[in-house]
Amino acid sequence: MRKTIVLAAIFALAACNNTANDDAVTAGGTTAAGEAADNSAVLEGDAPGFEAVAPGTYQVTRAGGEVDYIEIHPGMTFSRVDADGTATGGSIFMKDGKTCFLVEGQQQENCFTDGQRQSDGSMQTTSANGSTSTVRPVEGTLKDHVDTAA
Repeated sequence: MRKTIVLAAIFALAACNNTANDDAVTAGGTTAAGEAADNSAVLEGDAPGFEAVAPGTYQVTRAGGEVDYIEIHPGMTFSRVDADGTATGGSIFMKDGKTCFLVEGQQQENCFTDGQRQSDGSMQTTSANGSTSTVRPVEGTLKDHVDTAA
């Protein structure tokens, strides 16, 4: 459950609300031939949420106060470290107007509804189960924040 919320917040930060997809790319970020796809063109637009999936590092504060960090990489992939130190990664894509994350090795994606970007660069994102998290851009890399938190 915690991972779902964190993933949702991360995707929300990185995504917009444009549902344009390349027919050759599946929801999991692979081509029909099973090769990794470059999803960078999948997420475009400017509202709600961020202008587009923006590579960078983000702090995700979940409803319970736990703080996770995610780094969005070019090519629509991500790395994440949960508040408990669990590290994961995978791909990001849009589906039905929601930002979705697919953790490497898992079958089911986690999708989030993104709120409007605020003047401080933050936004709220809501998971399928209704949990809301706040996502905010931070300076540095994922490693900078994980080392600081540890």
